[in-house]
Amino acid sequence: MTIKVAVSGIPRGYQSPKKDLNWLTDEHKQRIQSISPDIELIEIPAHLVDDCTGIEVVLAEGGNRTHYHGELDWKDYQKFFTPTLKWVQLCSTGFSDNITPQILDGSVTLTNAPGLHTIPIAESVITAMLDHAKRLKQRRIDQRNHDWAQVKNDELYSRTVLLIGLGNIGKRVARLCKAFEMNVIGTKRRMEPIENVDKVFPTNELSDHLPLADYVVVVAPLTPETEHMLSEKEFKAMKKSSYYINLGRGKIAHEPSLIKALKENWIAGAYLDCFEVEPLPEDHVFWDMSNVFLVPHDSHSSPYIGDRCVDIFCENLDRYVKGEPLKNICDPRRGY
Repeated sequence: MTIKVAVSGIPRGYQSPKKDLNWLTDEHKQRIQSISPDIELIEIPAHLVDDCTGIEVVLAEGGNRTHYHGELDWKDYQKFFTPTLKWVQLCSTGFSDNITPQILDGSVTLTNAPGLHTIPIAESVITAMLDHAKRLKQRRIDQRNHDWAQVKNDELYSRTVLLIGLGNIGKRVARLCKAFEMNVIGTKRRMEPIENVDKVFPTNELSDHLPLADYVVVVAPLTPETEHMLSEKEFKAMKKSSYYINLGRGKIAHEPSLIKALKENWIAGAYLDCFEVEPLPEDHVFWDMSNVFLVPHDSHSSPYIGDRCVDIFCENLDRYVKGEPLKNICDPRRGY
């Protein structure tokens, strides 16, 4: 029996898409098709989605209300939800925008890709810390001005980082921070010891631990529990010298409170990779704030994204063909 498998949308951060906006390499195709002779593989550029009748499985990037070039928009993502569709594998971890009635009623299974961006995002967190501690922005200004000026730098050694979220990315960040001999504390839904983390505490104790942190790092998913968990109260609890880093989701912080904290110097600054509205409007205040390092939601960019995406998909596709339970099934009501 033929299993029609469609691939649509370029994985965010993938660096070598084709001109026709497909992205699978010959090796990727061979790996997918080698799982079963029953697999019929179809590549559909995100902007050319039309008749999806007969498609049973989709490897998809996008489907968000806010999407980027080469990704599925919400309307085209929905076209795949015909009566034959059984399973959608996302090329992302977050899925808050990908929920359809068929996913809610269980007729279509949604799986995500935790771990896909773990390495590049964790490295970006360390980069943000080092950029702040070593004052690289000022170095660039001095070089541009031909100014031979000494700069007072800081060290990561012995500094405390507070991780909001201790999933795959948080654990990787903790591991890298320990290489710098930092103190690592963080929040987790379920209390349990985590390697490389000195203290794990529940989110309802966040305000008690924020005054200890030199770096506050958000690497948590957006859920009903995390939305706007950082507001005026939390930003006021931070040290004036603390640095805020968000590579999770923009709505985890109440944006007006964050803007106020940065304008009034409640905190030293911020590295922001995600925002409440994306793309960030051209007239948004963040663009011109001297204490903000703004990144257009691509800290996860890596030449290995495509390979890792296919790795995750092929493992699950093999399970699907064999009738085994899929990994990384999303619970739309919990948000993870």
